[in-house]
Amino acid sequence: MLKITPVRAAFAFLLTLALTPFCSAQSQLVGEWSGTLDIGGQTARILWHVVKAADGTVTSSYDNVDENVTGIKVKTLTVTGNKVTAVVDSDIQINGQDATVAGTFEGTLSSDGNQIAGTWTQTEPQQAPPADITFKREQAAPAATPAPASPQKALD
Repeated sequence: MLKITPVRAAFAFLLTLALTPFCSAQSQLVGEWSGTLDIGGQTARILWHVVKAADGTVTSSYDNVDENVTGIKVKTLTVTGNKVTAVVDSDIQINGQDATVAGTFEGTLSSDGNQIAGTWTQTEPQQAPPADITFKREQAAPAATPAPASPQKALD
């Protein structure tokens, strides 16, 4: 059985304090984002999914809608102030073929938290010049309005 000493308790407390801002900073990105990547005159619609698990961890992935490529996992997501960095190094399937996608998105979160303007720099499958992209937060669909209750007849 592990004995909790004052030193271990202090270490655990300090570790919690150190990680809490990191997790809460990432949490501000939770939701669905969309943007259009412009690569040398060709555009691609990109969806970015940022999800917070029950344990508080935040994960994310990209989908390239126009090329029907989904589940490009973000390896690390860092938020420092209003600066956002997402590093990708993901093995995926493109047209039934295995491929590696690697690169970095670096952007700036707007003051209202609904837009991130930045640059994607791809290193795999081929090096590409940096490409601008602005992600906009997708608003959640409004909840369906329940149908009004029909009047009840009094039973005699």
